[in-house]
Amino acid sequence: MIRLLILGIVLGCIGRSWASSPEEVAESAMEGYMLFMRDSLPDDRQRGYDMMMSAAWEGDAKAANNIGWLMQHGEFAEKDVKGAFRWYERAADQGLPAAALNYMELILNDKDEVLGDALPDRKTMAKASSLAGTAMLMGRGLPYDSKRGEDMLLRGALFGDEKAAMTIAQQLEMYPDSFSYLPLEEIAKECDALLPEGERNVPEGMGLAEFADLMLTPQFWYQRATIND
Repeated sequence: MIRLLILGIVLGCIGRSWASSPEEVAESAMEGYMLFMRDSLPDDRQRGYDMMMSAAWEGDAKAANNIGWLMQHGEFAEKDVKGAFRWYERAADQGLPAAALNYMELILNDKDEVLGDALPDRKTMAKASSLAGTAMLMGRGLPYDSKRGEDMLLRGALFGDEKAAMTIAQQLEMYPDSFSYLPLEEIAKECDALLPEGERNVPEGMGLAEFADLMLTPQFWYQRATIND
């Protein structure tokens, strides 16, 4: 009898989870976040964390990003950078700029820890870099930061995002010195280190300085923006 009661409770909870609308999940995620941050009662943080985790599993991108941050920094949750990376990737794929930036920064700064010898997915990097870069350049979804925004937009274009390439081409056509202040050689080198040999940007036999000069021409990016037309 007790076992049946427990099973009934579990199935009832699962049923409610499946029936939750995105709005209800988002509301629960926000309530969990507020509980976690308020921390006025002994069990507030645990309840808040559990609510955010549940919402993250149900598809709430902000909750997933919050869980990722807590795991990355070992705050309240056990430190787990690989786990954080997966949550960031999931939230970035849902279009959350903050998660996209967190995802890319882990790749750029802690690749060995989160991926080992494996290479990240090129399409995911292209989407995340472009999303974060555009958000910073517009000041929507992330604080306005033109330098970091242009840096990330360039990375997105080098990873294959055609919209990013078109944006850069148009920017350079209007303002030829737009990206000249960035460390273009370093950016190209870091991006190629994350790609398989046959998919790298710098042609064999070409130096980084020469390739950086190409990156300052709109024609270079227009060609990349129309590669699949």
